[in-house]
Amino acid sequence: MTQIDDKGFKEILQEAIEKDGDFMKDLLSVMLQQLLEHERDKQIGVDKYERDDNQREGSRNGYKERTLNTRLGKLDLKKPQIREFPFRTMVFDNYQRSEKALILAIQQMVIDGVSTNKVKKIVKKLDEDMSFSKSTVSRITGELDPIIEKWRNQKLSEHYVYIILDAIYLHISAIYLHIRENGEVIKRPVLISIGVDANGHRKVLGISIGYQEDEATWKAHIKALKDRGLNSVDLTISDAEKGLINALEEEFSGTPHQRCMVHFERNILSKVPAKERKRLSRYLKQIYDAPDKEMALTVAQLIINRYRNTYPKVSEFLEEKLEETLTFFVYPSEHHRKIRTTNLIEYLNRLIKKRSKVIGIFPNAKSCVRYISCLLMEIDEDWQTGRKYIRMNSFEEDESEEEFIEELRRTKDEYKLNKELVAQ
Repeated sequence: MTQIDDKGFKEILQEAIEKDGDFMKDLLSVMLQQLLEHERDKQIGVDKYERDDNQREGSRNGYKERTLNTRLGKLDLKKPQIREFPFRTMVFDNYQRSEKALILAIQQMVIDGVSTNKVKKIVKKLDEDMSFSKSTVSRITGELDPIIEKWRNQKLSEHYVYIILDAIYLHISAIYLHIRENGEVIKRPVLISIGVDANGHRKVLGISIGYQEDEATWKAHIKALKDRGLNSVDLTISDAEKGLINALEEEFSGTPHQRCMVHFERNILSKVPAKERKRLSRYLKQIYDAPDKEMALTVAQLIINRYRNTYPKVSEFLEEKLEETLTFFVYPSEHHRKIRTTNLIEYLNRLIKKRSKVIGIFPNAKSCVRYISCLLMEIDEDWQTGRKYIRMNSFEEDESEEEFIEELRRTKDEYKLNKELVAQ
């Protein structure tokens, strides 16, 4: 049987070194191409140029150009063809589950009668020979669904230091995805939760889909996490969506909560005209860049005094809601920028929104969850094996940091408070 030799590797390596090229990408191409050749020889039963009709199961029938997306970039490969039966390969079948989920979702659109010319063009671009048969859909579904369900139901750690929650909308804070149900296109929220464990690694904890983003939907999402083992959290982080806040208070009673400062800033900037927003934004930034909560409240009071007569709603909003966004000051200073916002989930929201635009309308809720789950599975694998998101140092006070804060308090110029604001 054909053996994968290293002649191609040596040639590519030598050429890449001479040209200072991206030889890792070239080496991967050579390796995968030889693997494809090896798989074809195994399936037809004989090596290339071998004449043995007794062992032969099929005959070679040329190649088709295929592109494979990898972390090293796009690889141009030649997929072998067999005349008597379809060539099956682990390279394309098992690589990148999210791409298979995308293909599956598009196929279901066609089968369920919601295809458009745009969708057909996308399908053709993905694979000119793609079949829309229900048997194809069933086969791919059968391969993906058990993997997805195993990931979605895996056991969770009992404790996470931080947990971040949000829903996906097409608006500022999230994205509602469009799904076809009973012949109508409706918007359904996809709920996502992310945890940061005691080692500082990120983990996608759960994904679920609801009819609306209310307290009952969020409680069901959180209870599902607890059923899988999650027991306690040191801090919850989210926007100020009332249903979510109520669910967190009930399910994690007594756990501190951090309201996302970015969402809070958007709320407060909406209370002043456009010409004033840039200046107010600069003032608000100084609250969250303060060395401690006491200094942050001092700066906030200056802002409240400044706007009390001109824009009283700004002052009232700060007085009533600001402390909800300052919980992060209790935690280690090196964690502050990571835990005072929901930016980690916002990144996922943007990614999902961008990728789901290819589909436009999901044929059903299951297809939507399948596709997003596959995408999040790949991200989750990278998070678990990649670098830590937060360095989990001791939660005890650092004397050198305390001394630094005291020095800032003694000298206003060191903190560089806006002179105009201080003068008020």
